[in-house]
Amino acid sequence: MKIQGLGKYVHMKRLCSPEGHFNMLALDQRPPIFNIIEKIKKRKFKYSEVVECKKIISSSLMQFSTAILMDPYFSIPNILNTVKNKGLIITLEDHKFKEISKGRLSKRIDKWSVEKIKKIGGDAVKVLVWYRPDANSNSIQHQKKFVEIIGKECEKFNIPFLLELLVFPFKNDPNHTSKYQEHNLKKTDHVIESVYEFSKNKYKVDIFKVECPVHSYDLDHKNISKKTKQAFRDLSIATNKKPWVMLSAGMKKNTFFKCLNLAYSNQASGYLAGRSIWKEAFDHYPNLNRIKNELNKSSSNYMKKINKLTKLKAKSINIFLNDHLTIKQPKNFLHNFKKF
Repeated sequence: MKIQGLGKYVHMKRLCSPEGHFNMLALDQRPPIFNIIEKIKKRKFKYSEVVECKKIISSSLMQFSTAILMDPYFSIPNILNTVKNKGLIITLEDHKFKEISKGRLSKRIDKWSVEKIKKIGGDAVKVLVWYRPDANSNSIQHQKKFVEIIGKECEKFNIPFLLELLVFPFKNDPNHTSKYQEHNLKKTDHVIESVYEFSKNKYKVDIFKVECPVHSYDLDHKNISKKTKQAFRDLSIATNKKPWVMLSAGMKKNTFFKCLNLAYSNQASGYLAGRSIWKEAFDHYPNLNRIKNELNKSSSNYMKKINKLTKLKAKSINIFLNDHLTIKQPKNFLHNFKKF
């Protein structure tokens, strides 16, 4: 263990259950919540309306999570004071991206940084990167550099780097959309090759948040195919033994449960999910009482269900953490541990 990286693993421990599993609730969504409001209101969302949605989700479901993922614009200023004994993951990437021919270019939220996330008490930096290995060279190089720079900053400030990778449709692809949803024509190889690339040590990723390596409708068949099972095995190998969790991409509850089962059979250590847990409740928007009732019943029961599955089947990271938190030559600790 490199003693200068000690802080990363202290933070990672705060994100986990005592059993070493990640039961993490995503509350950083921006366009998906904007869309809910605008579809019903028939106008642009208001800041207060977005905050209202995030508050009702967090107040109903936070208790079932080990950590919560927040954005710095809507969530942190309005919900941070309600977080109790939970790990805190904070988003760095802007939800707006530049779309070019056969590529997307990510950027940070304006006036936001790894240093600021560390300074306000964040336990991890989360970055979503749109990536596919067949994108044009400008896009690939931009995204690689984007991740590499953030990884170095996370190492400097001793804070875990949680990287989310999503395959996306090109501008001229059939059914193109810029919405945050599963790409209808995604290829398993693209998902796996993307994870493989960013598992290289130069990117300094500590935790992967990965999408299902096959399209989610492949999980709805009565019998899971050998090809699908192999895809999950290949995905696990691609992480290069780094801890990884599943994202939900708004799947149906039963589908995401199946996805977690497959992931846990292949060394995943938990989930970081949002819409699959709470989106159905917002079918009742703008009736906040009905939404809250649905969150307190169906969504809460679902989180209990996937938490139970996680505890039974997910890979614990406790041994991994213990290895990194065990300090060799403790008598020399003060001398060897350096400042930033």
